[in-house]
Parts: sequence; structure tokens; C-alpha cells
Amino acid sequence: MSRRKTAVERIKNRITSIAKDNGQAQLLGIATVLHAFSILYGAVMAIRARFYQTGIFPTKSLPCRVVSIGNITAGGTGKTPMAIFVAQTIKKLGYRVVVISRGYRGRMEGSTGVVSDGRTVLLGPDDAGDEPYLIATALTDIPVVVGSDRYQAGMLAIERFSPDIIVLDDAFQHLRLKRDLDLVLLDQHAPLGNGHLLPRGRLREPTSALCRAHALVLTRCDAAAGSDHLPPLTFHGPVFHSIHVPVVHSVSTSNGSSSNEMANFSALKDRTAVAFAGLADNDQFFDSLKQGGARLVRQFAFGDHHPYDEKDMQRIFRHAVANGAEILITTAKDWVKVEPIYRWPLPVVTVDVRIGWNNDSPSFFSFLTTALSNVMKQPSKKN
Repeated sequence: MSRRKTAVERIKNRITSIAKDNGQAQLLGIATVLHAFSILYGAVMAIRARFYQTGIFPTKSLPCRVVSIGNITAGGTGKTPMAIFVAQTIKKLGYRVVVISRGYRGRMEGSTGVVSDGRTVLLGPDDAGDEPYLIATALTDIPVVVGSDRYQAGMLAIERFSPDIIVLDDAFQHLRLKRDLDLVLLDQHAPLGNGHLLPRGRLREPTSALCRAHALVLTRCDAAAGSDHLPPLTFHGPVFHSIHVPVVHSVSTSNGSSSNEMANFSALKDRTAVAFAGLADNDQFFDSLKQGGARLVRQFAFGDHHPYDEKDMQRIFRHAVANGAEILITTAKDWVKVEPIYRWPLPVVTVDVRIGWNNDSPSFFSFLTTALSNVMKQPSKKN
């Protein structure tokens, strides 16, 4: 790794560490500088939201109903598995549904394209982006469209598939497109990050933005999460509690074969492994593996949506062999990018998550059913 790249990585890691820190900024330290930028950023975001609310910035409407899945913090709160769950639920209710994703870092991000027509996956992860491709492979009977301009992507979806409802993945801050239902996810472990706005913290907007939400969904509400209570917020709508259920896929290509069969998370227990991931919060992934009983002899944390190359994989393999690892473990999001790169010398286990509910399943289903029924009765929207 070059000195320049090492220095950049060191700075990025330092900023990430500060963004997770709950302590007070030291006078004239890096955190103080970031805090000053956070104040400016918060003011800009508040003015931006106000301009959209008052019509100074124009908004557009699609001639169908729109449900947004989003969050208020940078980083993973489980938006993608929730978008999959909500789309499946909407289809079970009898509506025609299409999912739209931005396609971050995919070649189609700046344009629009059909990732899946609900029968066949038409774009790979390099074109679609890792998350839209993952959604398309999970939703075998629901079309998936990609594009950073959600209005244009929505019009393509309407032209091709005539949906009753469009589900937007990660769109709470995409105020240019009107929506009928905003579901905002908050990670139970740190609902508001460290309470600071970017770049001092992880908040994408001031917490007052939650007034736009129709419901909040706390994610990762397991026993390890601690308190079941939100920090003080000016939000009076319904709040639901969900959990992330780990799902294991065993994939072995050391002999040229692979298996995508589901397995219980306990299959990792007492297995010596090297794990790697490129997520917004890699630590949570690694911690979940340890809690599942895996013996991690080495873990590699890459940036979110990391574009793997053969050098990355060679480095991982060298450490796996040197540490006597039985298996490699990664996420489903990373697997779709690394699968074609190299012939795998060890069995690979990929871990994905599904949305589960404790006691809130009936109430969330009732809320979603009623909300969709109400918006479907409203007159069609026009720009």
C-alpha cells in the first residue's frame, strides 16, 4: 500500500472514530473542527428541507403510490432487508409493486435501468450496484429498477411494469420525489449515532426531520441492545421494534462447486475462520459472528461498498492459510462482488440478514395494511 493511500486511510479511520465517539470535543482538536462543520451542515440541511416544504425547491409526484424506506444516520440500519420485507408484504396484500434503489457505485447509478423484471435478473452487481442486485436476487417475483434520479427510475418502472406501489430503498433524504408513506429505521444500539451531525457524528439531518416520518422502526432489538427506549424526540407516531435474523449460506468453490442452501447460524459454532466485510458498520458483523460461536483468527474491515480486487483476496487468503482457518466468512452484499474474482481455496460462508419481529409483527402488518389502504383511496397525484 502506498504512503499516500496509507495516510488517506489513517485520516478516514480517525474521522470514523470521532464520528462514533460520544465524548466532548477537545479544544482546537480535530473533533472541534468537525463539530464546526457539523453546525454548518445542519443549517444547510434544515434550510434545504424548508425550501422543499415551502415549494421553493420543486418536487415531483409519480402517478402511483410511493413508500420510502430510509434512515436519519449514515451507516447500516437494515434498510435493504427492510425494503425486501416491505415489498414482499405489499405483494402479499395484492398490490403490484416495484422496488427502486439508487445503485450506489454501480455503473447505472447515473442513469436508469431494470435490474430484474420479476422473473430474470438482468444486471449484475457491477452495473446495478451491490444492494440492488442483492434485492433482485432476493425478490424473485418483484421487479427492481435502479437510478439515482428516483423520479426517472419511477417513470421507467411505471412504463414497464404498471405498479400500484413503488418502494424506495434509502430515500428519506430524497425530497425531490413526493411519497405517501415514510418509514424511518433507527438502530436500537445507537438510534442517533453519537448525537452529532455529519461529519462530527453520523446524523444525516437534524432530528427535527423525523417529523416527516409516518412511523419509526427500531432495528436490531435483541437482548444485547440494552435500553428499549428512544432518546428524547419530537415524534408522536407509531414506533415498531424489529430484529435482524442472521441467515447462513454455505458456498464452497475450492473444488469448483457451490451450494446456496440455507443453514442455521449455529453452523458457524467453533469453526476457525477469517472474516471480511465492506459494510457501513463492520464491527457489528464481526461481533455477530463471534456471538454465533465462530472463532475469528483474523478479520478484514473494508469501506462500505468496497470494490474488491485480486490483491485484496490474495491478502485475505494468505492470512487464512497462515492462521489455519477452516473457512472464510463474508456478507451476502460482499459475496456478490467477490465471487467472480478468484478460485476459492477454502469453503466460503456468506451471511445475510432477514427482518424478524418480536411482538410487533401483527401491529406493524396492521399499520402497513391500513396505511396503504388509505393512500390507495386518495385521488391520483399530478405534478
